[in-house]
Amino acid sequence: MPTLSFLFFSGPYQSESPETVIELTKAALDKGIKVKIFCYMDAVNCVKTGQKKVPGVTNIEEGFKELISKGAEVRLCSLCLLVRGTKDVLEGAKRAGTPDIAEMAEESDRFLVIC
Repeated sequence: MPTLSFLFFSGPYQSESPETVIELTKAALDKGIKVKIFCYMDAVNCVKTGQKKVPGVTNIEEGFKELISKGAEVRLCSLCLLVRGTKDVLEGAKRAGTPDIAEMAEESDRFLVIC
């Protein structure tokens, strides 16, 4: 099975990058492609629980929850979580370190960086 990985930097509600990652991942999963996402820097806040639902605004927490339920592997930089004080994250998201980025790149057919 082909593997697509993302190194993802943007936090929720700053730009459309989180929505882009969500939509690309959904499309890849629907085609039977394995997807791995490494949330780095502010992107760790995309999987923070308790995000407000606002009509007309994509809820990033719900988007990532759906990706995890569909089989996407979501890894979170442990240091990035620590320095941001982010504690409550979605079940199924795994804490990781920067060596995981190299592992993901090595195991992937395609490796995309989204800022």
